[in-house]
Amino acid sequence: MEGLNDFSVIFLTGLVIKLMDDYLDQEIDRLNGRKTLVLRLERGILPYVLILMTFSSLIDPYLTVSLFWASYIIGMGMDMDGNKLPTGLKAYQEVIVMLGLGFIALDKEEFIFSLAIMLFIQLLDDYIDYYLEEFINRDNFINYLGKGGTVLLSFLSLVISLGISWERSVIVIFATPIVVWLLHR
Repeated sequence: MEGLNDFSVIFLTGLVIKLMDDYLDQEIDRLNGRKTLVLRLERGILPYVLILMTFSSLIDPYLTVSLFWASYIIGMGMDMDGNKLPTGLKAYQEVIVMLGLGFIALDKEEFIFSLAIMLFIQLLDDYIDYYLEEFINRDNFINYLGKGGTVLLSFLSLVISLGISWERSVIVIFATPIVVWLLHR
């Protein structure tokens, strides 16, 4: 039952994370000719994202929050423009606040797992985007670390996540392409 719960939480939270990412990357997706659920539903996407998040939270609120916060931290950590966000903070400041909250409010091992596996997925996504997209977001890790650095950091983050929970790591790796396929049909 725990494996099914983990898969459900990872899958539902993965949908939420991908929908949020697609929402934030609408212009890049339009330029690249991608058809996403966010582009089809426009503003209507918000209620569905919240419903998915609540379902996931009912199953395991700590894993849901850990994965979601980790994805937010990894995503915001690549905002190198130094622009102020709606909170009035710069991206790196929000990252520091969220890291602090994560280590205070969540299980530390689960949070480190979430950070590591989300970093792995982000690095893998950036590597794929670098080769497949005509228009690429400049906040792609390859633009900062190079191809070799990106591969090395992705390997390190995967090893860390596998060391903490190989079962959940495998579920994330298995669920990620399913989520992407479902939302980009």
